[in-house]
Amino acid sequence: MRWLLICILWSSNIAAQSLMPNPPEMSEPSSIAYVVSRTQEFAVSTDKQLHMAGCFMISSVTTSYVYNRTADKRKAILIGFGAGMIAGIAKEVYDLGYGNPELSDILADAIGSSLGAVSITFTF
Repeated sequence: MRWLLICILWSSNIAAQSLMPNPPEMSEPSSIAYVVSRTQEFAVSTDKQLHMAGCFMISSVTTSYVYNRTADKRKAILIGFGAGMIAGIAKEVYDLGYGNPELSDILADAIGSSLGAVSITFTF
């Protein structure tokens, strides 16, 4: 069941990549509107959403696995966050030679990894 859910989430993120265009660039970096535009661009960028979703899935699965094995929340959060960030940084290292590396992708990886690691350890 868990693998089915992961596959469904993964395929929906891949499908979203073709549905949502990236917003256009603005040319005046000194204005407040430029900062707001860049923030909105980051939030709606399909590439950043895929980075966040991928790291979220890796981090949440790893955190869940470690927490079930050790029952130590702190250890599970650290290992889950680390696994998500290692995957994100490895992707950017790969992009150095074969793609388009961006520092904002690392930020998206950190957001996804931290959300994945923390959300799994909530107990109700």
